[in-house]
Amino acid sequence: MKLGIGIKASLSQTLTPQQIQYLKLLQLPVMQLEQHVRQEIEMNPMIEEEADSIDDFELQLLENKNEDKYEIDIESLEQDYETLVGAEHEDYISEKLFIDDKPEPFEFQTMVMDTVDDVYNPNYSADDDDYEPFQVKENSDLFADIQNQLSLYHFNENEKLLIEQLIGNIDYDGYLRRDLDEIITETNKLISEKNFETSYSDILQGDFNQDEIIDEVNNPATKFALDKSSYSYLQNSLSILNGTFNSEKPTTNSEVGKNQNKTSMAFVNTNDAERILKIIRHLDPAGIGSRDIRECLLSQLEVKPRLNPAQKLAKEILENYYDAFIKKHYHVINKQLEVGDEYLKEALEEIRCLNPKPGGVDYQNEMNTVIPDFVVFKNEDNNELMIEINDSRIPVLQLSKTYENMKKELEYKEFNKDTKDWIRQKREDAKFIIQALRQRKLTMLKVMTAIGHLQREFFDYGTSALKPLIYKDIAEHTGLDISTVCRIVNGKYVQSSFGTFELKYFFSESLSSDEGEEISTKVIKDALKNIISEEKKNKPYSDDKLTVELKKIGYNVARRTVAKYREQLNIPVARLRKELV
Repeated sequence: MKLGIGIKASLSQTLTPQQIQYLKLLQLPVMQLEQHVRQEIEMNPMIEEEADSIDDFELQLLENKNEDKYEIDIESLEQDYETLVGAEHEDYISEKLFIDDKPEPFEFQTMVMDTVDDVYNPNYSADDDDYEPFQVKENSDLFADIQNQLSLYHFNENEKLLIEQLIGNIDYDGYLRRDLDEIITETNKLISEKNFETSYSDILQGDFNQDEIIDEVNNPATKFALDKSSYSYLQNSLSILNGTFNSEKPTTNSEVGKNQNKTSMAFVNTNDAERILKIIRHLDPAGIGSRDIRECLLSQLEVKPRLNPAQKLAKEILENYYDAFIKKHYHVINKQLEVGDEYLKEALEEIRCLNPKPGGVDYQNEMNTVIPDFVVFKNEDNNELMIEINDSRIPVLQLSKTYENMKKELEYKEFNKDTKDWIRQKREDAKFIIQALRQRKLTMLKVMTAIGHLQREFFDYGTSALKPLIYKDIAEHTGLDISTVCRIVNGKYVQSSFGTFELKYFFSESLSSDEGEEISTKVIKDALKNIISEEKKNKPYSDDKLTVELKKIGYNVARRTVAKYREQLNIPVARLRKELV
């Protein structure tokens, strides 16, 4: 290959760090954006939060109240407060995003969502130390609760280590999915380490028989040899290490006892793990620590003090006919157990009353709360849609006044070049984040306005009026790039009179009806869900029958498409939907 130097022209696009940061801001929902902004305030001294005049007003009222100079008039207080709120937050933005040859747009307004607590509480007393405005429920921890229940049992030290390993491997839905042999091996390694530490500590403390030391006077070379106690200690250590590395077959208690002293812990085995795991499964909530759903349901039946005939039949089904039960082969169960449909129905109802996820009853690892980024509602005066941007949680930023005062003083001139460059860079970063937040708000407003316009019938009549919509439609109406629209739509929610929806919900493909009208696939899925909910439980519709039912209401859908929609809705096939009636 011949080497040479040449010139080549090409087009490439690179993003500046500021552009990358702005794109990240577009993706953040309101909660994460608030955290990001507050982090910027902490890291950049050139940014500060604007003083809230409403808070100053509340502070002044509280100071006047504490001074007891005069009695506060509630009615005049509310009037002054409303006047102040109107003066500070009456910031309406109106903008037309569509040209004349496009459908007539609707006007919108952006407001600030503020939830302000009452500044005066007549039930509060400054001398009342026990006053609480509301009660907060203490969050319980599932694993701590299990530990508290197990503390009522008597366990050895090695069993306590095994319990810690078992509980630590339980998932938050209450199941133990890790292999039990791996947990036993890991526990035995911890026991080996503790035994080694104990034996080493005994040697350092001189815990051995002085009579067994070999006489060093007669033979000076013996000072380099091991005495009987050290030799016994070495054998013990090798035995421990052998148990550590030979983890597939742990040393039995009798074998360990020959090589360990009286302070050593015995290794655990499968029988110990199964016995303790059974105790855990019978704690509250019952079934916790089960390895599969069958074991979970059986554990809940085992803890019941006295089983009725239906519960006894349910237990027998789970123990001996579980495969037929999950496949809903009820005729096989009827034939094998020689029971009628009514008796079998009662047993199945008992099984349905059991909890398949014992870890998710009253215990949650975290609470997933959806805070909408937009609120859409109708104006009662002109029946127009109003878009309310939920940015009340976002701090309003401004450049630090301390910096401006610093520049006016002579102290700033005394700084060296590196310090001045650092201050200048921080100030540029502060100016960018302030401008980026404003631009983000306007960009989100454009996208939500376009969605509201194209899905106007949804906000009027509900989910049945949803129209097909793709990202390209929004990009054409707003003049934004499709990638920008995707960043804004992902992870954002809007609250409407029909519920709270993710912005992705408004985007769907289309299918043609018998009249040639384009219908959203989400509307067809809702119709499919309604048909299945109204079918006979003892004779559910097959996919072919569902196709016929959809055609009756004007949706011409192929059978394979019906099967695909059914799977997307997590609805099982007809055989698994069958129930005894």
